[in-house]
Amino acid sequence: MTTLGVGIVGMGWVSGEHIRAFGANPHTKVLALCGRTVEQAQAKARECGLDCAVFADYADMLNHPGIDIVSIATPPNVHKEQAVAAARAGKHVMLEKAMATTLEDTRAIRDAVAKAGVKSVVSFVLRWNPLFELIKTQIAQENIGRIFYGEVDYFHGIGPQYGQFKWNIKKDIGGSSLLSAGCHALDALRWFMGGNVVEVTQYATSGGGKEYAPYEYPPTSVTLLKFADGRLGKVTSCIESTQPYVFNINLVGTEGTIKNNRIFSRKAFPGQTTWVEVPTILPDSGDVTHHPFRGEVDHLVECITQNRESHVNIADACVTHEIIFAADRSGREGKPIGLPLP
Repeated sequence: MTTLGVGIVGMGWVSGEHIRAFGANPHTKVLALCGRTVEQAQAKARECGLDCAVFADYADMLNHPGIDIVSIATPPNVHKEQAVAAARAGKHVMLEKAMATTLEDTRAIRDAVAKAGVKSVVSFVLRWNPLFELIKTQIAQENIGRIFYGEVDYFHGIGPQYGQFKWNIKKDIGGSSLLSAGCHALDALRWFMGGNVVEVTQYATSGGGKEYAPYEYPPTSVTLLKFADGRLGKVTSCIESTQPYVFNINLVGTEGTIKNNRIFSRKAFPGQTTWVEVPTILPDSGDVTHHPFRGEVDHLVECITQNRESHVNIADACVTHEIIFAADRSGREGKPIGLPLP
């Protein structure tokens, strides 16, 4: 099998994990890095032990003859320009979340990728977390029956100790609590429950803590979701919480319930009187070094080599983002918002 060449744009925290994940796959090789300056790209190459081309001009990197995949690890406000350019250049795309900061830009990326016919994956990387895989297996085996109510919540104090804080606080880059961080929770709810969301209602607030005062938008939001078949969901995104990282999952079904790594199922465990706790790896850290990027990269490579679409390609992620934009609009306007958006 021919080795797929990779170019990575964006030299922040998460790019190091992209580099390590592509380096671990036997069918990919990082050939180029692109930063704001050549010196920045050179520094990242040294940090990761890479011998590769370095660029400060993204267009120049796209012209590198050996690149098949472009990994976009920049802030979301520049994703549209970069992802569209990559697709038009015929490159497969691995795109960090959030996809973009507006619905229009998100749809532009979706349309460019579809027109180019390239493969794509958006970094809702928790889909490769072992707990997520366990839950999907339980759902597929119908061990908790039909899920009629689901909660997935994101609690993580993203304060000045994080490198992304300086841009995450800005409305034109971070966008909202749900877009910048809670999107992982909303995507997980979609992944577990399936179906179409037809209405959202959001309430947003700010705790007023001094550490999080620089945020240009409410750092806490609660979004209620109504599905086409009447089922309900709820997503809380709180990026101003003073506590250890918590990613809460609660799925209530007709035959049982899954609460994080605890299962109560009349079908799977007849006579059960209390929770069965499954020892597994939980999504219990906001540190990108704990995220399963290798699974994401391996999946993208399989999609490219086997000519199939990802379950979390740009078209699918666009649906998650449309729900987010509708929810944030509900929070601003103080009323329910129907989906799909015009």
